[in-house]
Amino acid sequence: MTIRPSRKPRHARSPAPPAPPAAPTPPGPQTRDLRGLNPAQSQALRRAAALLSPTVGTTDPLMAGMLLLDLARSAPGHAEVLRWRGIRHLQLAEWAPAVDCLQQAAEQRPNDFQLLHLLGQVQDPAGASAAALQSLRSAAQLATAAAEQFSLSTTFDAQGHYDDALAAIDRALQLDPAQPVFLLQRSRCHKALGHANEAAADCRTLIARSQLVARAWFALVDLKTVPLSDAELQQLQLLAAQTNLARDDRSFLDFALGKALEDAQQHAAAFAAFNRANRAAAAAEPWNAEHLARMVEDTGAAFAAGRARVADAEQGREMIFLVGLPRSGTTLVEQVLASHSQVEGASELPYLQQVIDAESQRRGRVFPDWVADATPADWTRLGQHYLQLSARWREHKPICTDKLPENWLLAGAVVSMLPGARIVDCRRDPVETCWSCYKQLFGPGRVGFSYDLDALANYWQAYDKLCRQWAGQFPQQFRVQRYGALVRDADAQIRELLAFCGLDFEPACLRFHTAQRAIRTPSALQVRQPLGRASTPAAGYGALLDPLRGRLTAAGAYSGPSS
Repeated sequence: MTIRPSRKPRHARSPAPPAPPAAPTPPGPQTRDLRGLNPAQSQALRRAAALLSPTVGTTDPLMAGMLLLDLARSAPGHAEVLRWRGIRHLQLAEWAPAVDCLQQAAEQRPNDFQLLHLLGQVQDPAGASAAALQSLRSAAQLATAAAEQFSLSTTFDAQGHYDDALAAIDRALQLDPAQPVFLLQRSRCHKALGHANEAAADCRTLIARSQLVARAWFALVDLKTVPLSDAELQQLQLLAAQTNLARDDRSFLDFALGKALEDAQQHAAAFAAFNRANRAAAAAEPWNAEHLARMVEDTGAAFAAGRARVADAEQGREMIFLVGLPRSGTTLVEQVLASHSQVEGASELPYLQQVIDAESQRRGRVFPDWVADATPADWTRLGQHYLQLSARWREHKPICTDKLPENWLLAGAVVSMLPGARIVDCRRDPVETCWSCYKQLFGPGRVGFSYDLDALANYWQAYDKLCRQWAGQFPQQFRVQRYGALVRDADAQIRELLAFCGLDFEPACLRFHTAQRAIRTPSALQVRQPLGRASTPAAGYGALLDPLRGRLTAAGAYSGPSS
């Protein structure tokens, strides 16, 4: 059984390539080894399992919970009862009791692959990351089927253990070399680890085999540092010209084709391809601009009066938040900071929104309506909760980054709960940023604003308005880091950035492109290259992007390529 904890903030996006489609997986959760239960207990457990398993029939979690509660009284130590109690807890995102039940079951069944895999999946969101890794590695020693190794690879991937993810998918391919989703998953792992040639080779193998072709073309072009040959561009154009493509395939191929045509300086054709791609993506990603505008107004007003905050001004000093729009340079700034001996680059963490959402649920009021009533003790508790959730990223270094871009909306809450933290607003030329977002297919269910140029302009304006407030209101905690300035004078800018974060200068930060770390964003391979001139691909589109420029200029946002 593979779980996917809910980690999506309200306006979240994940700039990783869309995940591979599911591979064949082991059977879903079933009752097994009921020895030690009497007939009535066995029947009750089978019924509870059926009520919790969508593939079996009609689900009734409430009734299942009542049955499991009775079994917890009559057979509290039975491994199968404990396993199903753990499954019920994880479905409710009750991580600590889920871990407790599954751990007790695993002690009785130390050679049960599915149980150890499940345990490793719940230990991570419970905050026991080291234990989760050990459980998953133990499961890997027991996995005998290719589908089991694939499932482990995706779990290692989700938890940020990319070397283990690559090793698991390699084992899956040894067992089943013809499975296309395995190659796509291996390409993802290679990209995260900076293996551009290996990632490209897996994509090209899929294309040559005519397997998952649309996804493979997208993954190949999305590497961004591996150019297509003239023959490949022609092949991609012919494929994208087909009229009978499924919507998802149309989106994958047109995003890939647009990037390839832009690289070939065929801007009009690229623009047309990107428009087709975004129309297809937007159909599945509705976006409510009015909701965001109201959220920005309400959030700005909630913190404008100078609300209560944590009494300990040092709480949160171990955190650096990187915010901005997608494709604005957050990965680059994180790469610079992660090159420092005291900083771990944790990438995009879901915890800030989780903490806020949990508090909103506790109070029965949405954020930011409860901000005016929050006391210093409340903010202290929330900050400590965030630090506990993110502690795994500071096991080896004392400071870590959180570069979930849309945390710009929660910067006021960060200052209130973690006044010792630093927030870096990563800014790139707004037209280039919006155009870069428009060219990118993000993970499903995320970033609906990026598939329409007007929506992108609205989003940029909302972000700009609130971040101007944060910069003025919290000058000690909030820094604007401009991409153009970083490119023009990396030495001075990096020194200023480190000083703002309370870090001593280290020469390694100037050689950030040589840092050996896994990265899971569209920029994963780009940030492994030295800084050159500021990239301005939007300039090549001339009048085609004048409507976007006009929107941003009228709002006072557009300041030209120097920003």
